[in-house]
Amino acid sequence: MSKKNQIDEPQYFLSPINNSVLNYRVYKMTATEKLLYFALILSVGGAVGLIFYGGLFKKGGEATAATVISNTIIFIAIGLISVKLFMPILNESLRKKRISKLKFQFRDFLSSLSNSMSSGMNVNDSIVNACKDLESQYSSEAYIVIETKEILGCVQNNIEVEEALRLFGERSGCEEISNFAIVFSTCYRTGGNLKEIIARTADIISEKIVINDEIETKITSNKMQMLVMNVIPIFIAFMMKSMSSDFAESFASPLGIIMTTIAIGFFVVSYILGQKIMNIKE
Repeated sequence: MSKKNQIDEPQYFLSPINNSVLNYRVYKMTATEKLLYFALILSVGGAVGLIFYGGLFKKGGEATAATVISNTIIFIAIGLISVKLFMPILNESLRKKRISKLKFQFRDFLSSLSNSMSSGMNVNDSIVNACKDLESQYSSEAYIVIETKEILGCVQNNIEVEEALRLFGERSGCEEISNFAIVFSTCYRTGGNLKEIIARTADIISEKIVINDEIETKITSNKMQMLVMNVIPIFIAFMMKSMSSDFAESFASPLGIIMTTIAIGFFVVSYILGQKIMNIKE
């Protein structure tokens, strides 16, 4: 889904039984989250900006009024640029994390559903039993508990279970859930083996989660190395400016500003490429 479509889509939909249900494909931060992340990114970005560009217009190594003013402008400007660049990245990370959490919980839903159907229950009774199991396993605020209750509410209001699952699959932003809803609908109407399908889907999701965990474990050291490589240039620049006034003056010269800007450009490109390399497509 494109970023434009994510922005255009609402965060909540109105369900067939007039409940407000979450659209997992879109993540919109709360006011508290926006404020906290804004302050954090602004502070870190501004501090890094001062390390590279701070200390301009000094005379005899002493800060002047122009130095203070330029430092303030640099802090705010670089901080706001950082917010502009990293807020969408953070928002997307939170969106993916929520979908991953939903998929993990959905696996438990399928496992409970499969066990109930294997014991001879019909689909509706199996969903009721799965809801009870999930409530004992998770809190009442867990995504899958809320969604299971929504499905039950639809069934109790004479809405077909496959339609409720289809709508859930569309909102989930998770390919496995969406595909399961399609296959479930087809088999439910044609008399397919639902027990086998549900059990197989649960196994597939479990296998994908295990594989993703193994990959994450194997590349953890590489991610740590990439983080260190991203931080080292900032640390070196800070140490050089702190330990030597000559270096500080070199950074504040026109040539120093130009070279610093070019170096930061390479730094940003390397960070973006590193993130793409380390990104795991599920």
